Amino acid sequence: MTGTLAASERARLAKALALLASDRPGEVQAAAAAAIRIVQGAGLSWQQVLKPPPVEKPLPELGTWRQTVRECLARPGDLRPWEKAFLTDLPGFRRLSTKQRYCLKEIADRVLGRGGE
Repeated sequence: MTGTLAASERARLAKALALLASDRPGEVQAAAAAAIRIVQGAGLSWQQVLKPPPVEKPLPELGTWRQTVRECLARPGDLRPWEKAFLTDLPGFRRLSTKQRYCLKEIADRVLGRGGE
């Protein structure tokens, strides 16, 4: 049990739920029974279908700005006090703003002698 429906099952469930608006009582009952079978067949509860668990997305490393931050912090003697504090705070962010990227590049250009990501 994964906690979510597969795409094909979600499509089937959507079709079954759309039939609940029918003005024919027999069609409504058949649609409700089909929806229940789809959910139970997947081993899920309605609560799990309506509110699936959040998807955890790992932070990419990819040797980009996080690597540049580590390389700059490895040379503390070359950093000004403000730069050291700035670089120490950066890893707490999921992504950098344009201004933060610009500041990191300026620091990396000076400290590492190259452009930083």
